[in-house]
Amino acid sequence: MVRKIGELYLCEECELLYKDLSWAEKCEAWCKENISCNLEITKHSVKT
Repeated sequence: MVRKIGELYLCEECELLYKDLSWAEKCEAWCKENISCNLEITKHSVKT
């Protein structure tokens, strides 16, 4: 389940942060289904 941390959203599968909820949800769905990360999705993550 995606968790909100401040103004960012956390993919609880791979622990990447996103500004947009929809990207965090896409990331989490991909991670759960494929047990890997998708570069087209992760490029939208935020550096911390």
